[in-house]
Amino acid sequence: MELDVIIAPTLYGEDELRDRLCAVVDVLRATSTITTALVSGASAVHPCLDIEEAKGGAAKMGDGQALLGGEERGKFIPGFDLGNSPLEYLSRETVEGKVIFFYTSNGTGAIRRTYEACGRPVYIVALNNISSVASAMVSAASAGKAEGIAVLCSGRYGKPSTEDLLCAGMVIDRVAVGLRDNGIITQMVDGASIAAGFAAANEGHSFEVLSSSVHGRYLKTIGYSDDLEYTSRLDIYDAVPVFDGQRIVLSS
Repeated sequence: MELDVIIAPTLYGEDELRDRLCAVVDVLRATSTITTALVSGASAVHPCLDIEEAKGGAAKMGDGQALLGGEERGKFIPGFDLGNSPLEYLSRETVEGKVIFFYTSNGTGAIRRTYEACGRPVYIVALNNISSVASAMVSAASAGKAEGIAVLCSGRYGKPSTEDLLCAGMVIDRVAVGLRDNGIITQMVDGASIAAGFAAANEGHSFEVLSSSVHGRYLKTIGYSDDLEYTSRLDIYDAVPVFDGQRIVLSS
């Protein structure tokens, strides 16, 4: 089975992902925040392509049923209820039972585009839930539900990011081991090999990678240093968020 990592969202061609089993990563911070929100009891997260789509979706819900969350260029969006810091979504009192209409500069668009490209449900992965998602992908692939697997890095404004490369490499390595344990022959293409090599070279140094990345340094300047420690923690959640083309929910 072919395993791939798309290092930046602009680096895959038409039909390249069709019928593949796909996951999207945006460690800083969309996929980390989405996972946290769902674990804290949010009923669903709708990834939106722009601010107006998010506002329109929330407006259609009944009073008190929806929240607006996200960021634009890392910063809080005026008129929204929550930003894109996962720490804001730790409060069960705030998010439990809520439908969150969520827009971010990179991650939500990557999720939507990946679904359109592969035509099947998309896994949402961060460092916080990396092993759970890898295990779910191994189970699905071992059951014959895919001919290939791809992990897509949301990156930063169309360019690669080291934090997403790290996470993607860790996911694809876990997937490769799991498939081989199930007797499935795997072949990493170049993107997967690059990502897995980077992850191996930085094993045990997730916080340092996030802190030294371009976006990590930027988040420090705008007051989100605490997010770097939280998003760098591995496997704090046994959670598998999946986007079905409309909303993201936890896989049962």
